[in-house]
Amino acid sequence: MNTITGFTQNRKHTPSKEQLLIIMVIVVYLFGTLIHSSGSENSDKIAVLGFHNVVSDQVKQEQYAYNMWVDSESSFREKIAYLHEQGYEAWTLKQLYEWKCGNIEKPKKVVVLTFDDGYKASETMILPILKEYGYRGATFVIGSNLTNPKKADSFLSLNDIRKKDSTMEYYSHTYKLHYRKHRKFAVDIVSEEQLQEDLIRQQRIVDCSYVAYPYGHYNEKMAAILKEHGVKMAFGYHENRKAERFDDFYRIPRFSINAYTSLDTMKAMLESD
Repeated sequence: MNTITGFTQNRKHTPSKEQLLIIMVIVVYLFGTLIHSSGSENSDKIAVLGFHNVVSDQVKQEQYAYNMWVDSESSFREKIAYLHEQGYEAWTLKQLYEWKCGNIEKPKKVVVLTFDDGYKASETMILPILKEYGYRGATFVIGSNLTNPKKADSFLSLNDIRKKDSTMEYYSHTYKLHYRKHRKFAVDIVSEEQLQEDLIRQQRIVDCSYVAYPYGHYNEKMAAILKEHGVKMAFGYHENRKAERFDDFYRIPRFSINAYTSLDTMKAMLESD
């Protein structure tokens, strides 16, 4: 009698084929949910793209054929058109900052478009193309160029950056620290006092809420000064990865987009984790 009872009890605890199937379905569902969740976390990143100069195709061919920092109009347009065709939004730096602070969530597809040095093309070539596609961008200007008559043909002026057009916003690339001396970056050579003076001078003529380090070169001394003087975010260059919500506010990475960056390479940047 006990043997039969024990057999019956063991039989009751043996899962049927139907139960095993249900268990397998639950396991597969939970595993899929885990994978999806992991993918969502990895996708909570934003590609910040860094461009420089853009000229007409003819000028590119005649004057800048081998200059990687000068892209042709057709090449630049192709990249922006691709972003638009793929449904990407273009965020402002303020939106990027709010996202990093946790105040807003990002859409599924979003990029940030930045332009270094403050070339005249930011107004004459780049801005019209961005406006055509309903995009916005940010140009980081070198303050000393804004008032230098000798550079008026190549770089933006104070009057240029003060024009009211929401398509392009203008921020700081330092006042006069975009140079190297004896193969060393200026920001590594000058004193802390000189770094502060440069920033204060730049703040008088340019919105310094956001700063791009010259050549994308970062050091702790400069980052501390930017933070002390109310700069919200500072950007590097060549890091070749997307910005994450928990990145240091003063070490925001950017992808370098230049004349040698093919459309396929840019696609790979956008799709990377």
